[in-house]
Amino acid sequence: MTTKKLKRVTIILTILLVAITFMIIYKHYQRYNQEYNATKTYEETSKDHKKIGELKTVVDANNHDIEEINRYLEQVKFNGTAAVFENGQLKLNKGYGMKNFKEDEKNRADTLYLIGSSQKFTTGLMLKQLVNEKKLNMNDPVTKYLPWFKTAQPITLNQLMQHKSGLYKYSASPQYKSLDEAVHAIQEKGIEPKYYNKNRYNDANYLVLSRVIEEATSKSYVKNFENRLANPYNLNFTAFFNDTDYQKNMAIGYKKDKASSNPVKQTPNILDQYYGAGNLFMAPYDMGQLILSLQKNEIFDDKITQPLLHESLTSQYPEPYRYGFYSLPDKNRINGGFFGQVFTAYFNNKYIIVLGTNYENSQTNNEKKIKHIYYDILKQGGPYNIVGQKY
Repeated sequence: MTTKKLKRVTIILTILLVAITFMIIYKHYQRYNQEYNATKTYEETSKDHKKIGELKTVVDANNHDIEEINRYLEQVKFNGTAAVFENGQLKLNKGYGMKNFKEDEKNRADTLYLIGSSQKFTTGLMLKQLVNEKKLNMNDPVTKYLPWFKTAQPITLNQLMQHKSGLYKYSASPQYKSLDEAVHAIQEKGIEPKYYNKNRYNDANYLVLSRVIEEATSKSYVKNFENRLANPYNLNFTAFFNDTDYQKNMAIGYKKDKASSNPVKQTPNILDQYYGAGNLFMAPYDMGQLILSLQKNEIFDDKITQPLLHESLTSQYPEPYRYGFYSLPDKNRINGGFFGQVFTAYFNNKYIIVLGTNYENSQTNNEKKIKHIYYDILKQGGPYNIVGQKY
């Protein structure tokens, strides 16, 4: 080999070595940055120790319907907490059954439940706030806020919000230790072509939106939630899964064993990646208060609130589902289930009903119970929301 050729080979090998070294360093930096973000989120969640109060049991003895609801929940052996507001007033707030079967701890009015996908409602409210502040535009592509989130087809924030992104269904894994890691995994999997721009419910959509919220505000999802919802609207019985101050209030989730019919404890191991889509605990009372704040135009002004709650099948709200909840002809609905816990809310302009259960039982599930309360006991279900025309 000539000296000239040897020199050329040496230069090429040196360039390759530098490139490989850079890639290794960059990968280590990414991993460090993700771990740092995860640690930062945890620290922000747990650094401020709070004094936790109590919620008293409320059963309005002068209200026949409320007494009937209470009797019904006792008769069907409901395991959870129910909160009912009538015309903005709390009429029922009571725990039923067991919070912890092993320790014989009972559910209370202030027991917190893992709300699962009901958390998308809180994520949706924060998205709407950021849109009003002109920090987000729902027609923007995700890549405007997360430049690395490249996919075969462009995905807008609206498509994510409406579950029309076409992203592959999210498969959680204990190996992901933060929201950022989860969203990177979602981006790597990409779009399933046959579902692009078609409605398919997918946790991935709201996980990505939660990272967008962080990027648009330069604050963690936790800090956004505290500053935008928890503190302004006095959500004093709401906490993220790793908030040690609230651990004693958090219900343990169970599923009914088909063979023995005994409750089997569920152990969540993926909640650190589920910010915005499933790692929040709430007392039913707090969800009722948040809904009430929305209805009373305390979160948005009337021109935003009314179409948000009541309008569907229009250009602004083309689907019943929007911003983490449903606007149906006879009610609004929020629902989520995760690790044996199910959290459901029905509401209209007279009633807000919230049921949180920590015992998933297919024979008499949460939806069946809340339907019976809403339709059969409270006699609701008439025309309420507007379909097909602007509010």
